Amino acid sequence: MVLSTRLRTFHESREESGVRLAVGDIVVYGPHGAGPVTARESKVVLGERQEVIALALTGGLRVELPLERARKLLRPLATESDLARVQDVLRADRMVSSDSWLKRQRESRARLNDGDPVGLALIIRDSARHEAARSPKGTGARSLWERELATRARALLSTEIAFARDVEPDEANSWIDRQLGDPR
Repeated sequence: MVLSTRLRTFHESREESGVRLAVGDIVVYGPHGAGPVTARESKVVLGERQEVIALALTGGLRVELPLERARKLLRPLATESDLARVQDVLRADRMVSSDSWLKRQRESRARLNDGDPVGLALIIRDSARHEAARSPKGTGARSLWERELATRARALLSTEIAFARDVEPDEANSWIDRQLGDPR
């Protein structure tokens, strides 16, 4: 299966590369998005002194993680090679899935929670293809959960692309639209 190979390759490269956690470094915290490390300090956590890092993520979310936990949960921004794989996924033609809504929901939630850019691109692409395939009478419209997952996946991916390419999120969203074949 090509997809599992793509995802495995992304995760292997993530594990091998490690993540820099210096103040100012931009990192990705899975389903919460990308943002800079804003502080690194020593604090008492669960009764013992530990080094803690603070992140400022989109939407005003501020997260503090013990350093060891941060090394496990955070990853570096997508590279241009990763974004090339995202581009391939977004551009790929794929028939609309005939799987049950429950199976599609489980797969999409797992991809969203993982937060890797290829998985996010799959959610976005499949949602766009599903929307394009619906009948003119409105039957086959995406459910509320599908729209919400696709919106969340797009927000996470466009934020990561914006940080990775040093562009505005609107420009990253336009790039996603162009890959999907939407000339916006």
